[in-house]
Amino acid sequence: MPHATSPRIPPLALEEMDEEQRKISRIGADTVIQVLARHPELMKASQALGGFLLFQGKLDPRIRELAILRTALRCDAPYEWANHVLAARGSGATDAEIEALSDPATSWPPADDAVLRAVDEVCADVYVSDETWAALAATRDYSEIIELLFAIGFYRMMAGFLNSAGVEVKAGMPALGQGAGTPPASATPASPRPRGGGSGTATADGTWNITFEHPAGNQDVVLTAETADGVVTGSLVNTQQGITVQIVNGRIDDDHLSFTAPMTEPLRIDIDVAGTIDGDSFTGKVTIGGGGTFPFSGTRTT
Repeated sequence: MPHATSPRIPPLALEEMDEEQRKISRIGADTVIQVLARHPELMKASQALGGFLLFQGKLDPRIRELAILRTALRCDAPYEWANHVLAARGSGATDAEIEALSDPATSWPPADDAVLRAVDEVCADVYVSDETWAALAATRDYSEIIELLFAIGFYRMMAGFLNSAGVEVKAGMPALGQGAGTPPASATPASPRPRGGGSGTATADGTWNITFEHPAGNQDVVLTAETADGVVTGSLVNTQQGITVQIVNGRIDDDHLSFTAPMTEPLRIDIDVAGTIDGDSFTGKVTIGGGGTFPFSGTRTT
């Protein structure tokens, strides 16, 4: 399909954006946010639906991302593909599955096959056939099917916008139809300093500098934690976005620390953190509600 080969709408410079727009741009898809920022009212409206589909919907994140990638393929949308390959892999899709989306001979499990056929039919005919509908209904309820159709429609719309506006893919991002390659290696934790007590049980108390790793760009946060009877309280500060979130459901069991950081601004996203404390090192996985699971590493500073 034809699309613009150079930008037709120049991205708005970060210093010209308001604080909320800058925060949203730092979550991901920064270039498209910088273009949409030239129509702030429409940007806000589209973010509401897009944010719901990504972070609050009922569809399993893996199948949602495969459906978005298939939509990007059918619409020949390189920016949409590049940005969602990363989320698909973080949501459990393999590079082999991602690359197989381009191969019509690939055999998929029935539940996956029904979703991908629905994408193909909506993109080609603006209609889901009776046969495909029956296959969808065999494994999904009405609300999931409705959400799937909205996701296909939303990302078809975005593909038309991205291709027409000429939003450019950043260097190093996956090309249309390709996987993301080798996942980033988790950083080697710093050597722990022994803490007093001698009980053999780790403590979460203190201030931690933590890096959440993501192929689209790492996020540096500061965790401040206090423990009482196994319950951990405190806050998580994203220094890049200037956002502070109080942690909830914090627990420490021997050397295992877990908690949730429910972010409400600029989007509603639950961030679940679980990992192991070894002296002054904290490593594990962070799950971004609807956006995948990625490694993190951190060091206690005080």
